Amino acid sequence: MRRIAFWSPKGGVGKTTLALNFAAAAYYSGHKVLVCDLDPQLSAIDVFNEKRLPFSVVPDMPQVEPNVDFIVYDHAPSIESIPSVDTIVLPMRASILDLKAVNRAFRLIRDKRVIKCINAVDTRRHDERVMAMKLYSEGAHLVKDRSIYVRSLALGETVFQQSVYGARDAQNELKRLLERVIDKQVK
Repeated sequence: MRRIAFWSPKGGVGKTTLALNFAAAAYYSGHKVLVCDLDPQLSAIDVFNEKRLPFSVVPDMPQVEPNVDFIVYDHAPSIESIPSVDTIVLPMRASILDLKAVNRAFRLIRDKRVIKCINAVDTRRHDERVMAMKLYSEGAHLVKDRSIYVRSLALGETVFQQSVYGARDAQNELKRLLERVIDKQVK
């Protein structure tokens, strides 16, 4: 079983959106998935309560070891509470404030496999695009700013349940992230 934490010291970086859509990428690739909503806001639970997600979302940690291939943890933003899993997807925005917060946090999680994920990149903004491309060239995963992410969650779904404009590109971004998490050789 793989345990993947979506965690960042900053709020508002898209942890829940990425966690739910990553879980969908794993599910639609044939894996059994469970999402644990560890954020007091319980946003992943709110989406799950719409009863349209093809996998389960539970509040907190499961009491019994679940029979799944992936447990995806959606963490609250915090520098004090670092996930105890081996693989962390660390979402951030392409901004100097996020970069500084992530770099401070990165020093605390050296014993873990960390995949930096620049999220919601608006390629029309020059400075944002330049920073995102620099981080991408250094090995970060890139997820563009797409309205399909917001639209699908508003319906209680993921981008993998959509067939409208932008869905295929968003699905491919998440499939690449899944491949990267599965491939233990890639850092």
